[in-house]
Amino acid sequence: MDNDNLKQAYEVLGLPENASREELEREFDILLRRSRSRNLDPGEAEEIERKIQAYKQIVETEEQRKLAELTRRRYEKWGKFAGTAEKVDDFFRLYRNYVIIGIIAIAAIIWGTNAYLNHLEEQRRLAALPPIDLSIIMAGNYMTDDQNGGVDALEQAMTAQIPGFQRVEIEMLYLPMQGEALTTADIAYQQKAMAVIASTSPDIYITDEPTFEWLSNGGAFLSLDDLVNGELKDFLTEDSLVKDVSDEDNTEHVYGIKVTNSSLVKDLPLGYTDLIISLRVDAKNKDKAITMIKTYLENVPKAAE
Repeated sequence: MDNDNLKQAYEVLGLPENASREELEREFDILLRRSRSRNLDPGEAEEIERKIQAYKQIVETEEQRKLAELTRRRYEKWGKFAGTAEKVDDFFRLYRNYVIIGIIAIAAIIWGTNAYLNHLEEQRRLAALPPIDLSIIMAGNYMTDDQNGGVDALEQAMTAQIPGFQRVEIEMLYLPMQGEALTTADIAYQQKAMAVIASTSPDIYITDEPTFEWLSNGGAFLSLDDLVNGELKDFLTEDSLVKDVSDEDNTEHVYGIKVTNSSLVKDLPLGYTDLIISLRVDAKNKDKAITMIKTYLENVPKAAE
């Protein structure tokens, strides 16, 4: 509001231009009380409304002046750049959400680009690797040394033990000891293990005894009866055979070969209690799985048989 309009507003209220805020509020209170009267004629009502609008104009002008003064003090430290600083602040105040969204979008693009480049790099790395000789799920109360290579080190060690093998791929599924009081975390490990086992098709499973008992009736293990009575016969003892009763024919079959006592197992970078090797019913590399079992059995000390 310019000075002339402000002067006119004070005149409408019957106040001088230098009237205090207290005088202004007193006049406004009088107007409010008068506006509540039931005996107002149209001319009086119109006059009161005109004075109330004048009061509002004066108050708004004062607030704008106060705001302008605060703004001046806020930006006076910038000297001749005060106007620029204020415009920048105004921009970010008005478009803050857009700026934030833009920053997030840029971050997402950078992250996505990096993820894509990492994916390409991983694809190139995998393409350069030799084909997989055996894919293995190792499920049980097993521990690898994560500070010294973890599962990668275990894969390399196991690959080096089997003649002719170039690459073994292992997915490690930690499972707590069965039969103990399970915590919420233990139950979560079990649920994850079941989900992975149900959705993947390795060539062999390596388990400890409790986990073997937990999984053996799931239908994923191949009966090894023919192998036990055939090409593996000369390498086995009764203690090497791990059996269970099939739900299909209610008959006991061999579903696992225990290789815990093999010196090769003891050389693996692995914390374990025992190792039982079971073949999956649809193993793609069955011959290589049998080769692995033979190799481990050949390295069982005679005294342990």
